Amino acid sequence: MDNVVYLHGQPEPITQFLRVGFSGHRRLEQLLSAGQLPLARIVIDAAAFRRQTDLVGAIQASGRELTLDTNAAELSSVGKFDGAVREAPWANPDGVLTPAHFGRSNDLDVLGAVARFAVEHRFQRVLAPAHLLTGVKDRWFHVDLEATRKLRTLLDMEGGKGIALDYPLLLPASVLNDPTERKALATDLTNLPIDSIWVRASGFGADATAAGVRKYIAALQDFVAIGQPIISDNVGGMAALAVVALGSACGVAHGAAEKERFDASDWNRPRNSKQRGGGGYTVLLPGIDRLLKRTEAEVLIMAPHARRLVSCTDRTCCPNGFEDTLKDPRGHYLRQRAAQCQELSSIPDAVKAQHFLDKILTEADRKARQIAKLRINDERLSAALHKNLTRLDRLRAVLEDLHGTGLMGRSKVFPTARVRSHSAHSRDRN
Repeated sequence: MDNVVYLHGQPEPITQFLRVGFSGHRRLEQLLSAGQLPLARIVIDAAAFRRQTDLVGAIQASGRELTLDTNAAELSSVGKFDGAVREAPWANPDGVLTPAHFGRSNDLDVLGAVARFAVEHRFQRVLAPAHLLTGVKDRWFHVDLEATRKLRTLLDMEGGKGIALDYPLLLPASVLNDPTERKALATDLTNLPIDSIWVRASGFGADATAAGVRKYIAALQDFVAIGQPIISDNVGGMAALAVVALGSACGVAHGAAEKERFDASDWNRPRNSKQRGGGGYTVLLPGIDRLLKRTEAEVLIMAPHARRLVSCTDRTCCPNGFEDTLKDPRGHYLRQRAAQCQELSSIPDAVKAQHFLDKILTEADRKARQIAKLRINDERLSAALHKNLTRLDRLRAVLEDLHGTGLMGRSKVFPTARVRSHSAHSRDRN
């Protein structure tokens, strides 16, 4: 391949992180052992580490890269700390973590514990212990900046000089969309000893409106300008692909049919003991950017002419079509999301946005239009599919206009030296 000439320049790969979360790790372990986990970078929550040691060991044995999420933001929020997150090694048994716990001296020694844990368990990357911010004047922001600097020093002292340190920027989408706020935040992040910035905007994700996606893409440009690689965190689907295609991020992070949207609206309210998680949306419809509940997918497939439109046609993913998708919805989801990123990764940067608009988004819009015309025996599902079609229609028009401005910069490329070639994992699948 040394003699290949790229007319538009050699394409840069899109980085994809898989967030394991607190459940579903057994299925991921099975996929990995069968050589069917198509992602090379995995994020483990500190609070879930003890229950996921088998998966962690398998990930390390496979040569994939492990990232540690310290869960500091959740441990410091009254609406989150009193759940499963309390299993983190540095959780405060008496309540939420406070700014004092990230200072130079405290009983918990949170930063020292993080550094020792990361080195002991051979993580290649750590997300700095940052918090959900209300803006640049939030007292947590300056605590986090100092904690990030100190953690870099402690990692080096503990023998973790080779461990990358990334900064998670957690904030409401409304703050991200405020030019004054984000420019001030970007300025203060400029000289931080970090390897990348992970942006997690509450209120934004895979289901974002066309206007919301445009605002998000434009907002990230202020962080692109400071020269750090940008990861769009807790974002999936066409929204995530749009962000990387138009250059505002070099990578994405999401879970297995989850963590495609970030919502911190209840983080500052006491936890409701009756509160239930996830809505069970696990079945990804090929091509149209829509997650359904299993029951909804089963209703949809019964509509006349639905099977040819809804079934997965990728025989390396689901050899028996729709039946295999239902048997292994998470495996199907991961393989299809990885395939989308791989397709964009193969396109030179100069034409990546146009390829996304003309091929990926246009094809999704076309199929969504066909599916919306099906006679479905479920009015709510039919309405949802029509709403999805409208969203895709508007998204293409809005992004074409944004791309036409010619004002978009491109995020710095994510470093690849810390993880073995993804082609090795692709071979594992065959």
